Amino acid sequence: MSHPRTRLVRFGAVALASGAALSTLGGAAAAGAATTPAGSGTGAVPTTLAGIKAKAATDTTDRVNDLNAAIAKVNAAKSLGTGQATLASYLGTDIGPLQQLNQTIQGDSTLQQATHDFGTIFTGYRVYRLVLPAARIDGLADSATSTGIPKLTADAAKAQARVTAANQATVQPLITDLNSQITSATNATNGLAGTVLAFTPAQWNANTALLDTSISSARTAKAALQKGRSDLRQIVQDLKADQAASTTTTTG
Repeated sequence: MSHPRTRLVRFGAVALASGAALSTLGGAAAAGAATTPAGSGTGAVPTTLAGIKAKAATDTTDRVNDLNAAIAKVNAAKSLGTGQATLASYLGTDIGPLQQLNQTIQGDSTLQQATHDFGTIFTGYRVYRLVLPAARIDGLADSATSTGIPKLTADAAKAQARVTAANQATVQPLITDLNSQITSATNATNGLAGTVLAFTPAQWNANTALLDTSISSARTAKAALQKGRSDLRQIVQDLKADQAASTTTTTG
């Protein structure tokens, strides 16, 4: 195999690696992928002390289990970089307090006190409305900044080094768009992780649209990285075609 051909194959492997890095965005986002279990929403507050205690045990256990599952996914992720420990810690913050809250409710002796404490499961923690969605956003941002964007940037540089007069018309526009997508993803994720992890239940209670801007930024970043991956795949195909044509011409 010729030396130029070897370099091209290696570049193709790097492109595939970038695609794999982008695919991990979904895995990282799954850190908060747990959905609200049936019966775990606020719904109607039970009208008896025993009913409140039973529902409190179910609702707090559901939340603790989903937080632990999210932590396990974060710990298993390979693309979160230095944000991995921060995200795992964030997800674990509410576990102890929720368990303690359940113990408090189980010890309540009056319906009035139990009703008040029961409401805190939702207003004081917002596991499904804030914490897990914020974890999804943070996971995507961390994966993008630690893995996705750096790999695409490195691949764009490798592609640029392979532009020739023969392939410039087809390859250069793709590289230009790839760089544009990298810039878009970089801008969209700038400060995103820190922002969402700083939100509090009290802020969400006052503004249920609290995460909307961050969600939009995360979607922009993900779309840009996906488009960049598509550009990179096409670049590899075009470079392979150019290499094949050059080889055929030389042989002829």
